[in-house]
Amino acid sequence: MTFSTKILASLFSAGLLLGGTSLTAFAGEAEEINAIKSNLEKRTPPLNVRSITLSPIAGIYEVFANGNIFYVDKTVSHVIVGGSMLEDATKRNLTSERLQELTKIKFDALPFKNAIEIKKGNGAYKFAVFSDPDCPFCKTLEQGMEKVGVSDYTAYVFLFPLKELHPDAVLKSESIWCAKDKNEAWYNWMVKGIEPAKASCDNPISANEKLADELGVTGTPTIYLNNGKQTQAPQELVAAIKEKK
Repeated sequence: MTFSTKILASLFSAGLLLGGTSLTAFAGEAEEINAIKSNLEKRTPPLNVRSITLSPIAGIYEVFANGNIFYVDKTVSHVIVGGSMLEDATKRNLTSERLQELTKIKFDALPFKNAIEIKKGNGAYKFAVFSDPDCPFCKTLEQGMEKVGVSDYTAYVFLFPLKELHPDAVLKSESIWCAKDKNEAWYNWMVKGIEPAKASCDNPISANEKLADELGVTGTPTIYLNNGKQTQAPQELVAAIKEKK
């Protein structure tokens, strides 16, 4: 078999040329994807499946749901959760790369009216964070920003209380949002430990929860840099702010 013939045969077997073979392959793949999606969405609780694609490993599908990537076979009888797919030749972490790609957003499309706007210095670098007032890691982020002394940024804080983990977080979120000075109430609680006075008013918490679900945000703090990249690493945020300066 000549080199050209090998390439042609390879394209046919991979379903990359038009014709009966490729159409059958694409139809079969589409049917399997629909079956996987239906299987996962019927589960209790249902998974918010955002994408299903064939992975580089034959017969294994990549599923992006609830902000995470996992892998399944076509019958979902075998599931790989919490692992990374690596490409041996390049040593690339394919799972990490795909997760970065799938969680990236259009930063300017965020509904900033539903966030607490905190401006430091000239406010040049903009980022957003989904934060729970009773989340210890969120407090560490706030206190850490204070300690490292970064300035010239604008933070958009989307209040996102994790009800199951922190039952009191909803009331604190409402009280902070409805305070006369949202920024002061947020800072006093997260940095100084001064609990906000109870207050109620129309608030965006339900809208923030819906937005978090749409974006696949499941934990706090979840940070979005101004290039739309999602991260849970405070040091990455600090580096981005310093680089902007």
